[in-house]
Amino acid sequence: MVELWRLTRNRYGRAVYDRLAAAGVTATLLSEYVADPAAVDPSGSESVSVEVCDPARVSELGAPVGELADGEVVLGAFEGGTPLGYLFCSLDATHAIAPLERRRSFEGAYLRRVFVAPDHRQRGVASSLVVGACDWAHGRGATRASALVARDNVPSRALFAAHGFDVVRDHRYVRVGPLSHYSVRAT
Repeated sequence: MVELWRLTRNRYGRAVYDRLAAAGVTATLLSEYVADPAAVDPSGSESVSVEVCDPARVSELGAPVGELADGEVVLGAFEGGTPLGYLFCSLDATHAIAPLERRRSFEGAYLRRVFVAPDHRQRGVASSLVVGACDWAHGRGATRASALVARDNVPSRALFAAHGFDVVRDHRYVRVGPLSHYSVRAT
């Protein structure tokens, strides 16, 4: 049987989601993952060099750097100078969370936009980015790291769980035309 995320996490599933949203219909379930950045499990993260970098260094990967919030940094994963992936990280910031159609403040580090080029997946690149971001945040005094992950994003859920992040709450949002409902439930 085909896993649901393989049907929804592609350009066709995204096109359906975008068309429904344009018609005023949307539903989102995001899990909030949290960990102490000093205690993040580093296993599986030794494969590449990770550094805070100029956004231009990852632009060839299609990084949406126009979305960067004030003070947010880009961590890039590199092999021999070639960008393999990126992650955006901020400290004590408020972000617009588009799928929830609201703003949300995060204490400590907020990790988002984890991306690895398709040819470099399953090599520990995303693990290196998460560990690198937690190291960076911990070095700046953060005692908490958070990420919001869509319920159908199985690869990202597995990534954060593998590094010691726990789901602490679920954010649910549904909108049909002018009617909407948002709820947060502890897990």
